[in-house]
Amino acid sequence: MRFTRRRVLAGMAGTAGLAVLAACGSEETTTTTAAAPAAAAPAAKAEAPAAKADAPAAAPAGDAAPARFDGAKVEFRFNGLNPAGQEAARKSITEFKALTGIDVTPDFSDWASSFQKITTGFAAGTAPDIWYGGGLWTPVLAAKGGTLFIDEYVKNWDQWSDFYPRGIEDVTYEGHIHGVPYRFNYRGNPVIRPSFFEAAGLEPTVPTTWEELNEAIPKLTKRDGDKFEQAGFNLEHSTQVYEDWLFQAGGNYFNEERTKPLNNSPEGKTALSQHVQSGLDQKARPPEGMDSGIPNLHAFCAGKVAIQQLWPGNVGNCETNAPDIFADVLVGKPFKGPKEQVLQIYVDKYQPYRLTKNPDATFETMKYFASPTVNHDINVVGDRSMPCRVGMESYELYQTSPWKEYVVNAKFGKGRQIVPQHFDVQPAMGRWVEKAALGDLTVEEALEGMDKEVTQIISS
Repeated sequence: MRFTRRRVLAGMAGTAGLAVLAACGSEETTTTTAAAPAAAAPAAKAEAPAAKADAPAAAPAGDAAPARFDGAKVEFRFNGLNPAGQEAARKSITEFKALTGIDVTPDFSDWASSFQKITTGFAAGTAPDIWYGGGLWTPVLAAKGGTLFIDEYVKNWDQWSDFYPRGIEDVTYEGHIHGVPYRFNYRGNPVIRPSFFEAAGLEPTVPTTWEELNEAIPKLTKRDGDKFEQAGFNLEHSTQVYEDWLFQAGGNYFNEERTKPLNNSPEGKTALSQHVQSGLDQKARPPEGMDSGIPNLHAFCAGKVAIQQLWPGNVGNCETNAPDIFADVLVGKPFKGPKEQVLQIYVDKYQPYRLTKNPDATFETMKYFASPTVNHDINVVGDRSMPCRVGMESYELYQTSPWKEYVVNAKFGKGRQIVPQHFDVQPAMGRWVEKAALGDLTVEEALEGMDKEVTQIISS
């Protein structure tokens, strides 16, 4: 469903409800920083009269008309866009050139190779003017000196206050702004198949606590000997999952200065024990996780999983490829651990190159592509991305289930503890999590080894 400029304006005028919700929370979540901004949304601007057929493209709703930079050239690397997203990007590029005179050259890449391309470009002085940055990228690339400070640009941008504080926090490193968020994502959302619960004689409600989860898992597991026909809970042995458990246990994986790992702690033991309990101890799925057996189809979407923590895009996979299963999903709030009800927020953003030849045109391009209307067609329609600013909240998509439940979960969001060496830290932590999850090491042995290796990485 297309998101119209009229709908943007109507939504920006009436988004206080979600903003208030995101800024508040239950007593259990009072220690969690709110993901959304204060209740007052920026005032919506009056909608311009409809343009004539031969008139130039109009500025996106909510933004002032951009300045012209005739003859300016900007290279923009887009990561992970499907064909529909690429088509929308090309259409927006054409409209943007008519509006500003800026000639944007798109480079459609994949996420897996893009980071290496960027760092190689830094060394050669040939990085694109703008690129899609992932959840770990701000401190990693800023520490390499490759990103442009855009503090003065956002200071004079009347839409900057429209972005959620969690996103602004993510693009800030050592006191400077290094990018503009375009979407949020989070994987700590428990999703269930209500029909599986009913078949097992359970109420079709999403477990809210670790205890409720662990009690339901064996009742939802179906096995034929050693063969799993249905996983009660499909758990990926990822440090990202363990990190959510750790936050829910009241811990952190680094100290406040991010100079010392804190996994080998009572909170870390509680979190990793839960990881082992909900997988290996429960015998709720194969040690390596459930396999869908069908190319390009998630195991949950293949009908083999009763409960799993899923990205919005995972559920989007069901919507596209398994509509019957999509009609039988229910998204809940993140689990309440012993201390907190929380999940990590992942922020994707547009990042500018420090050596761009035309920083003014580069920032004008970032503004345009971060505008709600343009961002919707390129990044939200296909990927089911979550909002990172108030102006996105009125997307028609977010008014329907299960996406409206995903949007509300942003209020439980907590930022990640990222260090410049995180591309080495994250896989190292994941290896130790997997060793415990598979029973190769005890929880205590895994956490001791994890902190020792992470200390070596950040010290070097």
